[in-house]
Amino acid sequence: MKRVIATASLFVTALSYNNGAPNSRLPPLGWSSWVALGPGSQHPIFDYCDEAGVKAAIDAFKAVGLYDVGYRHFHLDDCWAHTRNATGFLTAEPDHFPNGMKPVVDYAHSAGLTFGLYTDAGTETCVGGRPGSKGYWDNDANLFAEWGVDWVKMDWCYTQGMTPQTTYPLMSSALNKTGRPIHFNLCEGGMDNPWEWGPKIAQSWRMSRDHEGIWSSTKYQIMRSAQIPAEYTGTEYAWNDMDMLETGNYAQAAHANGKEANMTADEYKTEFVMWAISASPLVVTTPIMNCSTGTCIPGITDLQKEILLNKDIIAINQDSTPQGRPVVPGTNTTAAIWARNLTDGSVAVALYNEADVDVSGSFTLSQIGFPDDVGSVKDLWTKQFTIVSSPAPFGPVTVCKHCTEVYRVFA
Repeated sequence: MKRVIATASLFVTALSYNNGAPNSRLPPLGWSSWVALGPGSQHPIFDYCDEAGVKAAIDAFKAVGLYDVGYRHFHLDDCWAHTRNATGFLTAEPDHFPNGMKPVVDYAHSAGLTFGLYTDAGTETCVGGRPGSKGYWDNDANLFAEWGVDWVKMDWCYTQGMTPQTTYPLMSSALNKTGRPIHFNLCEGGMDNPWEWGPKIAQSWRMSRDHEGIWSSTKYQIMRSAQIPAEYTGTEYAWNDMDMLETGNYAQAAHANGKEANMTADEYKTEFVMWAISASPLVVTTPIMNCSTGTCIPGITDLQKEILLNKDIIAINQDSTPQGRPVVPGTNTTAAIWARNLTDGSVAVALYNEADVDVSGSFTLSQIGFPDDVGSVKDLWTKQFTIVSSPAPFGPVTVCKHCTEVYRVFA
């Protein structure tokens, strides 16, 4: 894997890790198995995947419309590995993957998808207690490359006596030596400021702890994103990962670690908008098929369609400028103003209300750094346009509790 100097438009020049990994130049868009798969009519259950379910999910990925709006990453989390063979190579769960992993990787590629697998930096994985990669860096990297894996997530459990900044480069080097372009995703929970050293060895890194589908978790991740210095954002192949989206998950999804997602529709919209304006990878974990009868039928809810398939919001994510951040903090009566300057000269704006009551939201063109005196403001939910002239503000609008209104301002 070679490092290059990448320029994100006119905004920043910084080090990035470009090895040609597919669908990685901009924040990855995709789906993960984390709470989304299960055997037959038991679908879904936590910490499970098998060949039939994975292939059905690949078909469903396209059928529900994710592919059509730009999603390409298809990731299996901690569910697939079994043990190591006599020569030290990982093997897949034989009852679940009797033909091994390569057929499902090939099936994903045949659908035009980028295939990802999970491993751990320590002795065993976080949830399933499956073999970790410690001491087997080359074995695992070579095996992943042989299978055709495009993205590798490395978690950080059972790592006593190890440090992220000395351990993760070992797998990075091993992946490099395979000659295959593989996206490397670090998952040490943001403990050691991975945005400072991650760009030398990886394309993305978790910037905080695990995200759960509850409001307190969503609010916490947004707060942590705002704390990342701007100079460590806005570089191609170098993304601060806020963790998987739980968009629209209720009882139909498996309960990760025994916790059920329970956010309101407004809170799920806030989750998606704030991940998008923060330039985080948008990787959703949710069932994308109903298998209750034993036959899997592709489908997502109307709420999920409204959120996940919103091309205007996806577009403010798919850019290489510094991630959005608060330019005016919120108060007890007013929404915070977040802004992200985009490469075409437009500005993405989010009026974010973390309060437990409705507040007022507004912004001026000067507050968001818009260079002209007149702007055309597009509401990315309603698709309506409003003309704003300085110094008059846009708004005020009511921003309901835990809601986020999102706009794009054009010249």
